Amino acid sequence: MTMSDTTEQNEAGIQTAAGSYRRRLGVVLAIYATIITAQIIGSLVTNSLALAAEAMHMAVDASGILVALIATLLATKAASSKRSYGLMRAEIVAVLFNCLLLFALGGYILFEAVDRWFNPSDVQGGLVIAFAVVGLAGAATSLVILSRGAKESLNVKAAFLEVMSDGIGAAAIIVSGILNVTLGWNQGDALAAAAIGVIILPRAFMLLKQAINLIMQGVPAGIDLDEVRDSITETDGVDDVHSLHVWGLTSGVNVMSAHIVPTEQAAAAIEHPRMLDELTMIMRERFNIEHCTFQFEEPTHLDHEGLMHRDLAGLTTVPSVSGGQHAGHSH
Repeated sequence: MTMSDTTEQNEAGIQTAAGSYRRRLGVVLAIYATIITAQIIGSLVTNSLALAAEAMHMAVDASGILVALIATLLATKAASSKRSYGLMRAEIVAVLFNCLLLFALGGYILFEAVDRWFNPSDVQGGLVIAFAVVGLAGAATSLVILSRGAKESLNVKAAFLEVMSDGIGAAAIIVSGILNVTLGWNQGDALAAAAIGVIILPRAFMLLKQAINLIMQGVPAGIDLDEVRDSITETDGVDDVHSLHVWGLTSGVNVMSAHIVPTEQAAAAIEHPRMLDELTMIMRERFNIEHCTFQFEEPTHLDHEGLMHRDLAGLTTVPSVSGGQHAGHSH
């Protein structure tokens, strides 16, 4: 993250990973608006389905970026009595919305490409190449702008992948234009459009999978639950840990909770404050988990918990009544 990004984050009170890249998302959105306008004009002048498909593709991607920007603003709103985490998860709703748009667009472009293949139209290949080069240059610039943020935020990663697919689409259009100019082959335009449609669908599936993992409170990518548990049990003064949960509120905001049973010596010496500080530091430094909740309890306390809690702790034999990711009783 650059100094300007950090300053912006501190001034705005941003808590999510995507929020710190709001300015860059805005720049990319402006670039896209310019390219989309050029490609719409180009598709009308050249009669190119590929350019029209790429303009529609980029329009959906631009709407996704716009939704992401709105989501980052909503995510900064303070928590309330009804939403104790504020609107952090607005970013995930934005990703789901974008996925639906991508599925619909991919299907439509493939349908039109099949029709154009069997009913080819004359295309002005030279102008197609010129307009596609503009799109490729804009995509390349946008990729550079978003490359850092794609490693930290699902929303920025979604935007990055959208830009990457747009760049590939522009390259395919250039190839179709070259084939048109050199061989007079108009069906290359249909192939380029189909390539754009095919590119869209796998990316939509991947983003949908990641968003669902967050919604289902799955363990965030890059975190091993067994390693988290081992780090806790290896901490001085910890005898046992159960009801361990790690999940993501949104991309870049990981949280965890665990019930800790201290050793008799640690309990007698009232070392809870020291253990709490040490465990919190371990979670932050090793696993990038800032929001931690540790409940210290006596060894027999678990016997007084409800059925669901005992089930999550791995102490019952009845089928699980809960979902999500959890770790069982550890010794």
